[in-house]
Amino acid sequence: MNIMTSRGLVSALVLASAGLVMSACNTSKATVDTFAKFTSSTSPGEMFDADGYVKQSQKARLFTAVAFENLEQDIARGNGEYLTSLAVLLNIPAGAQAEFRTRAQSTYPLLFASDRRTAESLLATLPSKREDLRADRQQLE
Repeated sequence: MNIMTSRGLVSALVLASAGLVMSACNTSKATVDTFAKFTSSTSPGEMFDADGYVKQSQKARLFTAVAFENLEQDIARGNGEYLTSLAVLLNIPAGAQAEFRTRAQSTYPLLFASDRRTAESLLATLPSKREDLRADRQQLE
């Protein structure tokens, strides 16, 4: 390979790397902004137990704040590891998780409306209890 070809290849790799780094910064900033909004609305004492661990009741809230954009993508698809993880954190039984994913996907426009794009709003609106899922199913029938 001649010098011009290898320089061109190195230049292309540097430009591609810079592009990836810049796109990663945008995603990281959105995640940090969502997390900052979430943590500013809660006091640390509410989130942690006496041993310094995240309380069971707060795990879904914390996860939703950190993985908000990934959850949005999974809910739009109706499946994915983030949505499955949220179902587990919300204590949805394995047998009801498919229904949970379907219901989450069908309520996507409501969950991610421009005036409701927060982790708190997502959790408050998401039909996560078995009773919620049953009531929603009856309304659809």
